[in-house]
Amino acid sequence: MHGWRARIGLIIPHVNMTMEPEINSVLPRGASAHAARMVIPQLDPEGLVRMAEDALRAADQLSELDADVVVFGCTSGSFVGGQDHESDLVKRIAGRVGCPTLSTSGAGVQALRALGVTRVAVATPYDDTINQRLGAFFAAHGLDVVSLVGLGLRERTAHFPLARTPVSAIAQQSEEVVYRLARAAARPDVEALFISCTNLSTLGLVAELESDLSIPVVTANQASFWAAFRAAGLGDSPAAFGSLGRY
Repeated sequence: MHGWRARIGLIIPHVNMTMEPEINSVLPRGASAHAARMVIPQLDPEGLVRMAEDALRAADQLSELDADVVVFGCTSGSFVGGQDHESDLVKRIAGRVGCPTLSTSGAGVQALRALGVTRVAVATPYDDTINQRLGAFFAAHGLDVVSLVGLGLRERTAHFPLARTPVSAIAQQSEEVVYRLARAAARPDVEALFISCTNLSTLGLVAELESDLSIPVVTANQASFWAAFRAAGLGDSPAAFGSLGRY
């Protein structure tokens, strides 16, 4: 049976193309991940709040998984309504799935606290409307966002060459774009860098960014997986977790 050691449930937006491949790349032997999807109508605060409500329907799909932990795997969807909204959403999902539950934005806060940092740089694919919500969420948790740089993406999906249908604009960003975005956000006076969005490919860049920036790097997926592994009692610490893997 799959997941004899641990089963991790993921609740992700229907356009997410990244979180499942990235978690499968670091799952230890005997652990498995299983996803349910929620619909995001549009990439703005109102659409993200509506998507979070659809998370309860997705949670019902995982209720018989007998999961060890469930992750609400959307950074913006968990921080957009503020600290109380994120906490309430996690509790409501936990009530449906009957196991420990966490959100990506909550995992990001947990990871930054584990690293002992408060002054952070933030890189995102979002526009300023959503970026402001992330800054406020981190501030509510006692984190000082010294620098915040976004790609300004507003469309949920976009047309790309050779694609049969419109696909996620965020998921199609190259490693070079993400790397240069991260470097643009980093400053000498920050203690760590946080890269937001579970649909942005970041896991393979942690080691290079930490080496080049000389600070810990926390990404949405990396923090989610790290927190989920801890909650599920998995002691494995993949190299892709970077500095965070020591905690």
